Amino acid sequence: MNTLTQLYGVRNGLDVDNLDVTTDEEIDTFLTQARKGRGPLDPGPQYDLRANSAWLYTRPDFAKLHMRVLDGWRTIGVDPIIAASSFANLHTYINQAWEVGIENCTRGLQLRGVTRAQLLECIMHAQMSGGMRGLECVFRALGVVLTQWVDRPEPAEWPDGWAPDMAPFYCGLDPTTKELTDQDKRNIVEWYERTINWIPPRVEFLAKHEPRSLKSTRARWEGCFRGALPKQMMPYFMLRHNTVTGNPGGLREAVLLAKAWGITHNYIVNTIVQGAYYFTGMERLDMVAEAVGDVL
Repeated sequence: MNTLTQLYGVRNGLDVDNLDVTTDEEIDTFLTQARKGRGPLDPGPQYDLRANSAWLYTRPDFAKLHMRVLDGWRTIGVDPIIAASSFANLHTYINQAWEVGIENCTRGLQLRGVTRAQLLECIMHAQMSGGMRGLECVFRALGVVLTQWVDRPEPAEWPDGWAPDMAPFYCGLDPTTKELTDQDKRNIVEWYERTINWIPPRVEFLAKHEPRSLKSTRARWEGCFRGALPKQMMPYFMLRHNTVTGNPGGLREAVLLAKAWGITHNYIVNTIVQGAYYFTGMERLDMVAEAVGDVL
């Protein structure tokens, strides 16, 4: 196999240009950096050590090909807190009930300055699709972590223009009745028309067949965030989740809302691409192209 010279360079100790030879020193350097990244006394599972050991000691060439993919992502101007995927991966792991991943991503987010309130908004968003199973896994993975959480003095760094803003979430539901009033329905429909110029088919379906559920789930969506995370994180989570689950309608809504709330093209596309790369295979992008190719 031919290798390329000085094209990718060294990444975390690995000579990514040389696919034919991987030395023990390269492997030791990579795994040591992974261990120290969470702190030498961190009791967390550090699955990255075990997972990376699996291919570094058996197929290091394929591990280096993975590093080349990551190299491409570093060139598109996506901020580390988004490019590193800890938020999106945490959301997916809650839905997939993978406790090791839940803890590892949480510890990574804490190191990046994410506050407890911001973390909880991510968890609550994931619960909307992950159900009680997801919350049980959060309890087992993070019960001690959440009770002992200490916010770091240095806040997380967000992309330019990303900031908390709760007003755009609200459509104006009537809080004095459980019933979906005619005005409630108009407000929901007008919110979609005004915000993304598209009405998901479920709105009319629920309004016709189970109107209370339309109102209560809309209120739950509006109440998921409480002003800790930037508002852009709402469509960001939607982008990842609907890519992984293969939901074309949900993905279309996510892309339109992301654009409406100021998420730029490179962030939208990279969020989708990373979801496919890590969790479904790149074939998922065929669905993506069909569902949202005309609005990207």
